[in-house]
Amino acid sequence: MSSVAFDTASVAEAYQRYLEPVLFAPWAHRLVAYAGVEPGDVVLDLASGTGAVARVAARSAGLDGAVIASDVSPRMLALASSSAPRSAPISTLVSPAAALDLPDASVDVVLCQQGLQFVPDATAVLRECLRVLRPGGTVSVSVWASGERLDPFDVYAEALQWDAVTAGSDRAFTNDSVEMSVLDVVDTMLLAGATNVAATRQELTVRWPTVDSEVAALFGTPFGAYVGRLPAERRERVLVEIGDRLSRDGRTVEHITTSVVAKGSKP
Repeated sequence: MSSVAFDTASVAEAYQRYLEPVLFAPWAHRLVAYAGVEPGDVVLDLASGTGAVARVAARSAGLDGAVIASDVSPRMLALASSSAPRSAPISTLVSPAAALDLPDASVDVVLCQQGLQFVPDATAVLRECLRVLRPGGTVSVSVWASGERLDPFDVYAEALQWDAVTAGSDRAFTNDSVEMSVLDVVDTMLLAGATNVAATRQELTVRWPTVDSEVAALFGTPFGAYVGRLPAERRERVLVEIGDRLSRDGRTVEHITTSVVAKGSKP
């Protein structure tokens, strides 16, 4: 899956409407707390998307701090803002993660939630994070943990695989490329030059309010553009299949999501 797949208005809106409140905002609180964002910090939220982490970080940084939400997608960033009282201002930066348009040693904390696994060279991106960090600053990332069930995304992939087989296509659908192990994340941070690296696996239970909203969340993922291009009858069949797989007696079910959360510091 490519980050380019997120750069459409419909994907950005579905991401913010369905995925962010149920999944990415709760995980954002975990990441900001793990990183230890403090009042007055200047924070860079890398691969910010619609700003779930940026908004949480802004509340922790407070009025004396500042948050920069950076992403390659202008459409996603257009939805990143904060109106909460006593929050740091959020500015946006359209920039590739491996070549940030920021000065050396200009931020205190770099955060990246579920973005590291989408970049071509994660080590190069983390080196760039260390470049913009002040000495002693913190870089903290979270990625989906390999070897764990990842619903609803795995259900989306399985339903699309079922559809492909039914249609006689050899196209493969999987989420393997968006998952990393603790060892992978730690090694990448160390190779980039981070010190005092620590990592842990954390679990978070999530549940969508309705089956329809969980099905609709598909359109906030890179799978959404593909499904949107399917013929209407086939698309409806896929969506019904996803709904059936996600529900029990017509109701949503809980999913346990697992992330690797890591941090390191700049020497």
